[in-house]
Amino acid sequence: MTFEELFKKRQAHFTKQLMKYGKLVFNDHFMLILVVFIGALGYTYSTWLETIDRSAMYLVFIALTMGCLTLFLGETATYLEEADELFLLPKEQDYITIYQQQTIKSYCIHLVPMIIAVFLIRPILSTVANFNLSDMVALLLMWASMKAIDVSVSYYIDVSGNQHLKRYRLSWRIVMYMATLLSVYFMLMIATGSIVIAAVVVYNYLIQSPTVSQLQLEILIEREQERKQRIYYFFHLFTDVPYIEQTPHRLRRLDSVIEWLQPREVSSFGYYLRREFVRQRTYSGLVVRLLMVGVLAIIFIDESVMIYMLSVLSHYFILIQLLPLRETLLKHPQFALHPPTATHIRQDLQVFFRQLSIIVSILFGLAGLAQSFTAASILFGLNLLFMSGFIYLYLPYYFSK
Repeated sequence: MTFEELFKKRQAHFTKQLMKYGKLVFNDHFMLILVVFIGALGYTYSTWLETIDRSAMYLVFIALTMGCLTLFLGETATYLEEADELFLLPKEQDYITIYQQQTIKSYCIHLVPMIIAVFLIRPILSTVANFNLSDMVALLLMWASMKAIDVSVSYYIDVSGNQHLKRYRLSWRIVMYMATLLSVYFMLMIATGSIVIAAVVVYNYLIQSPTVSQLQLEILIEREQERKQRIYYFFHLFTDVPYIEQTPHRLRRLDSVIEWLQPREVSSFGYYLRREFVRQRTYSGLVVRLLMVGVLAIIFIDESVMIYMLSVLSHYFILIQLLPLRETLLKHPQFALHPPTATHIRQDLQVFFRQLSIIVSILFGLAGLAQSFTAASILFGLNLLFMSGFIYLYLPYYFSK
């Protein structure tokens, strides 16, 4: 196996892990409600654009600020591992070529959120600041040039070992932000200057390797581990990820939540049911992300019928995806040896789902206050009605199958 093949294999393995956990997080139910939410949010955004004041220049500066933030997203994926600090020492010069290629590849990937940001803020800039198509292209080229300068300087610092340049990175990023705001009045001049400076910096700092290379492997490895941990931690919010570096400990802050959910008289199945739900991110994380989508939809979407549909749809997906809790618990060694009765299982699940549904209904009702008191009342009543139908009509049918 060659040196390049080794890092291609690592990249393929990491990509495979992301796809594995991505399928668990973005499953069919979540994707359906997410598509509906994005569509409704897009409709609301387009409706709002028709009402904005053409003299509201502050909207232009807000839009440019949000777009400029995409310049600081992401890091270069090096795919280094802890053992490389020792084994890469004889191959340090060979790795610099791979690191250069990864820097260029990561830069191209980081252009995607930048392009999306330009596409989203274009209506605001064209309406208020009278930006035409050539201005938007110039803005995109300016940001791409600024990102290229930032990436090239970072690469040069890592390869040359010149850590003193890090002191000026914050100053350079402030200059990038100020240039973005001034581009409203001097777009052509700033965009042209950015492209020229980027060409010089990229050639001298990225394409031309430093005469003396002092690759900071320890820093690169630490940065790569942090990058992977951030990605894994995002997935860990919704499902269990064994790659998370953490120390196992009892989450005592969740004891009060469990006690509050647990009735005074509960069977062993109900006792473990609540603990499995609260402490298992596969289930509690699912509820959190669907709740977030539902609440955000209610707050930001103006169409009444749409928010009513989205709230009930979110409520349905929350409950329907918790049904596998029963099968998960029945595989527990305790219940394999001493299986609970069907009556206890049905009663415990009904009580648990009723508690959870009331919480969901209250949260959706409170989010509805952002629209009006009438909308909040309808949302609360509609979700309570759905709760009754699901728990007392659907659940008995589900258990009888």
